[in-house]
Amino acid sequence: MKTGQRSFFLALFALLSFIITEETGAQPSDTTRFKPYGEPILRIFTNFHVGYIGTRMASAAFDITRGYFGYQLYLHPRFTAKILLDVGSPQDLSPESHIKRYAYFKNANITYHTRRFSWAFGLVSTRAFKLSEKYWNHRYIYKPYMDQYRFEPSADLGTIVSYSFLPSLSADLSITNGEGYTSLQADTSFKTGLGITWKPAEKWVLRGYGDIYHKTVHKSVMSVFGGFKTEELMIGGEIDYYLNAGNKQGWNSYGFSVSTSWNLNEHFQLFGRYDFLTSSLPAGEEPGWMEKTNGSAIITGLQYTPIKYLKIAANYRHWEASNGYDNLNWFFINLEIRY
Repeated sequence: MKTGQRSFFLALFALLSFIITEETGAQPSDTTRFKPYGEPILRIFTNFHVGYIGTRMASAAFDITRGYFGYQLYLHPRFTAKILLDVGSPQDLSPESHIKRYAYFKNANITYHTRRFSWAFGLVSTRAFKLSEKYWNHRYIYKPYMDQYRFEPSADLGTIVSYSFLPSLSADLSITNGEGYTSLQADTSFKTGLGITWKPAEKWVLRGYGDIYHKTVHKSVMSVFGGFKTEELMIGGEIDYYLNAGNKQGWNSYGFSVSTSWNLNEHFQLFGRYDFLTSSLPAGEEPGWMEKTNGSAIITGLQYTPIKYLKIAANYRHWEASNGYDNLNWFFINLEIRY
């Protein structure tokens, strides 16, 4: 391990030891009456869709795109363990993949938490776009921006530390392998990320995030998100920049996303989203996948929630491609079962 990395980890663990000592000392707890308990985790995404390339029908089918199955165990007032299996669709893999369906561990971790502090270790959910995903709140229809366009993985092997300095100000620091949960490599390269979340007012939130993945060519993601939420209305927006995508010098992607939802009543919600993505690369380089992913997306629809554990959404999606590729139009009926 490089001297700089060794010094960083030693400083980090010293800081963690100090914080844990302070938090534990300030919050004594009687655990003699605590009995460990757990709860199952279940999420299923399924749909019916009709798709058009230009004016030509390209697809019409029933589909199941994802299933999450797991368990969360509360071992102690301050310790929680979680395991989650992700069974997904081949569309989530690279274009070179030929398998028809895959299963991975999405989470397998333990978390220590107090009132202001948490420390997760293992296969953890990353924090780069967790806040924007919460505001969008329609992952079963369309992934959050950074996940959809492969800026960041949704989970990775590593550790994440979070601390609330004030009720309105918190920060999180992550150190992960950097390859995501579908490629669990073991080398000397790590991704370091830092996020800061600020709530300037009751209904408003701002978050800045940045990371760097240390390899021969470093890649880095920077993001700024802002959100406004009431009981009826939600508006969220983000600007994202991906430097040296895929660890290739000068391959950069950047864009923005805006989403909104309006709760008409207890059961019905209107929602919409607009994404824009573009990229740049050095002169003379073949564009490859970057050229094909440039464009803009529009998603709009109506969600119906008949019971707490079920969401149904009729929605329309349009992809306006850049660089002369065909535009795409899709009509979906999406369902999420969640427990």
